Amino acid sequence: MTIFDDVFHGIGREVEKVQARSQEMLQGYNLNANVRDLERKRTAKLLEIGRLVCDKYSRNINITEDLLKEKADEVTALEHEIGILQAEMDSLKTQSDPNAAASAKAEAKAGFNPTPGYECPRCHAPASREKSFCPVCGEPLKKSSNGSDDIIDVEPENN
Repeated sequence: MTIFDDVFHGIGREVEKVQARSQEMLQGYNLNANVRDLERKRTAKLLEIGRLVCDKYSRNINITEDLLKEKADEVTALEHEIGILQAEMDSLKTQSDPNAAASAKAEAKAGFNPTPGYECPRCHAPASREKSFCPVCGEPLKKSSNGSDDIIDVEPENN
């Protein structure tokens, strides 16, 4: 009867592995679908901005700069959401990649998600706005002045 127990437990473990892998695949599919949906919305907003600019300059329709700024802010918000979802997808891929480094798997498992466009001021590694220290060099990401924590925001320059 011990052989049957071993076989039964072995099958149970394999079934659990298959279930976990299918759950990961489903999460990846859902994240990818959400990214595609946000990209469609971003494209629609960009087209809307293009139409407004065309109306303003070609048809002399009064389009305010505030309206254009509002639409551009909406595009930026969508791009931020896309970046967050892509970071989540990368984390999910790292967790299931057998060739990934142990440190990368540990970061992914711990829920480390870098904030898109945010980096460490010292080593320029991707960092998270929610963390106090850089995961690579340990540099404080928040400086204390007057008792408040101000985030050091290092955005890449647009050249």
